[in-house]
Amino acid sequence: MSQNADRRNNERVVVDLWVEERTEDALYFQRATNLSVGGLFLDHTLPHPAGTLVQLELRLPGEQTPLRVAGEVVPPTDREQGMGVRFVGLSSLERDRIAEYLERAPFRVTDENLTNTSH
Repeated sequence: MSQNADRRNNERVVVDLWVEERTEDALYFQRATNLSVGGLFLDHTLPHPAGTLVQLELRLPGEQTPLRVAGEVVPPTDREQGMGVRFVGLSSLERDRIAEYLERAPFRVTDENLTNTSH
């Protein structure tokens, strides 16, 4: 199994969420375009080096309380213009909040979506 296939083993949904991203020395406001219980994709951003640890804050649609999670930047694929972040150390509550949102989210991401979508 390739590295890209391995890291995409969770169902993803199309989202349009603003995410506050913090590194050791900076604060960024990014746009996430897909989300899974394993991580998210920040569209049209210059990626940090793979392995960079980040703190993310996002508000899932329909929820009042922001979700604050840790993440690690994953190596980019050739077709992505942005940055994939894998969640690390999710609590069961955080995982459940994401999973519950994914169950009610209207759009799923497929390889065809990725090929036919202009980022």
